[in-house]
Amino acid sequence: MTLVVRSSSEDSISLPAWLMELLNLREGDNVKTIIEGQTLRLTPLDQFLTLRGALQDDKDFDAAMESLDQAWQSWTIPNSV
Repeated sequence: MTLVVRSSSEDSISLPAWLMELLNLREGDNVKTIIEGQTLRLTPLDQFLTLRGALQDDKDFDAAMESLDQAWQSWTIPNSV
């Protein structure tokens, strides 16, 4: 099977039904996407929010997570010797 990637101005990714089933995703699920080189990682947000527990609506926690995400995205792997 071939997947076709198209650019769009929308903040959405369309996945074929068989892949959604494999990833245990349903229509309308929100996911966190991370692109690392040629790899696209998807993490369901509801799993993350479940882990947050009491911090689910904590704006300071959200700011800290955003700061960590920005630091992670800007981190580069050092050249090996």
